[in-house]
Amino acid sequence: MCICNGRAELLSFHLSRLLHDATAIGLVIDTSAIKNAILKEIANNSPESGSVDEKYVLKIHVSGGEGGRGYSRNEQNPPVVRLTKHEYPSHYNVLYSTGLKLICAQTALAIQPILAGVKHVNRLEQVLIKREVSLANVDDAIVCDTQGNVIESSAGNIFFFTNNMWCTPSLHGSGVNGVVRQCLLDAFEKNNIPHEIGQFTTDEIKCAECVVVTNALMKVMPVKSVRFDNDQSTSFPVMGEQIQSISDLLSSHLQQLSYDLGEVESARQGFATSLEKEIR
Repeated sequence: MCICNGRAELLSFHLSRLLHDATAIGLVIDTSAIKNAILKEIANNSPESGSVDEKYVLKIHVSGGEGGRGYSRNEQNPPVVRLTKHEYPSHYNVLYSTGLKLICAQTALAIQPILAGVKHVNRLEQVLIKREVSLANVDDAIVCDTQGNVIESSAGNIFFFTNNMWCTPSLHGSGVNGVVRQCLLDAFEKNNIPHEIGQFTTDEIKCAECVVVTNALMKVMPVKSVRFDNDQSTSFPVMGEQIQSISDLLSSHLQQLSYDLGEVESARQGFATSLEKEIR
């Protein structure tokens, strides 16, 4: 998550996703304790502590605790929560102006509905995809599932504007239900903004008016170009009315939200409900 000026951005969405995803893999976690640990870590980086960064990344890793040989988990062991601090990616500030250069990854995501939407660390496909990105010397990659449906990018979720509406791929079989994705879908619903969650191919991305990638650190990042499988590139505007409108919508919606920890369970249900809608 992004910590900016002593505040954890999208904190309630992060806690909600942790609760939802932990439940999906059979972990029982205490979101109150995790929230307190996050706030304590932020306080340790305050001016009063003598060490402060205006903007940095706080990574939260939850595991099932110590185990022995094999895959079985000792249910008596409590989950282990680790917090680590990292520098905020400074090159993001440049990319907001220049836009992302993408390829279409050759590595496809396996379809596994049980883990669809869940962010977990056992994603070896991501390692292969990131290697493709590095070898191609680009910023990111559009990733499809084994049936050719666009799912996400290697670093976040994808939204594209076409036919006067924002569209984003369904995560009914694979992918990660990012916190910014969830926040934007919530904003679309509450503001009656036309949008579609569905199955899309790269051909539909190619015909879009504009494309953005979203995650908790970059928020809404415009895409400058996509190099498709035929090695031909399609360019997209990195500035304009639609990109500005979705960025403003996210900022406005975040200001309106006033979830507290007691509402985390309700927000978790929202995560689950959104995925159930996509499955249908």
